[in-house]
Amino acid sequence: MSVTMPLLFKAWRESSGRFLLGAALLAATCVLGVVCRDGLIGWYAPRGEFIGDRYVGYIYRLIYGGPARALFVILSMVLALGGLQRERLHRTVGFTLALPVSRLHLTLAQALLGVGQIAVLSVLPLLTLMMCSRLAHVSYPLGQMARFALLWFVGGTVFFAIAFLSAILFSSEYAALAISFVFSIFYPVATLIPPLSRYPLNIHHIMSGMAMPYFDAREALLVGAPPWMLLACMMAVAAALIAVAVQVARQRDFC
Repeated sequence: MSVTMPLLFKAWRESSGRFLLGAALLAATCVLGVVCRDGLIGWYAPRGEFIGDRYVGYIYRLIYGGPARALFVILSMVLALGGLQRERLHRTVGFTLALPVSRLHLTLAQALLGVGQIAVLSVLPLLTLMMCSRLAHVSYPLGQMARFALLWFVGGTVFFAIAFLSAILFSSEYAALAISFVFSIFYPVATLIPPLSRYPLNIHHIMSGMAMPYFDAREALLVGAPPWMLLACMMAVAAALIAVAVQVARQRDFC
């Protein structure tokens, strides 16, 4: 505990600007979505497209299956940047490596904080929409928001792990971020190729529910039980990627 807390604080000082800016952007998207719903609902939820509550369909299209989810994915990858590679570029890595802690602890602290930040961001739409919808006298099901938060957290953790590994493998943050973006955009194409097309491998669809058996597109609602086994496998993949990143960091020369 005496080692972990200072390292978490160090990681927080490094990433707090990105996290707070990202949280503000995500919260603003949700707030503006509710406040400006009269002008946007015709665009995101045309009449007759959803058989249920039109506002529910609108929030899904704007937040959980639209721009806000894309923003969340980007933030998940941006939060993975930094660490020893950034300190190497800023010529402060020598001081950090001279601290009486191992690279294992340094890297794990960054990963742990990043996953925690993703958890906060995944719950942020729930808190924001709940408050704003109440003030605007509209409603979105709390259970739906909680289940989407779970899907976002797991999916965001996978994207974080991919970018986290990239940030350690590549000396340039820009290269690491670019590779992570390219992967997030183009890898879904590979999931359309047989035999991969038979399996739910598109993380974007898993997070939004699109084309998934646990989502009713006509009502824009999650139905049935969450895909616990699928989510557990995704978390296992994320943990494996972070473990590989930690091992690479332990052996890499950052000087």
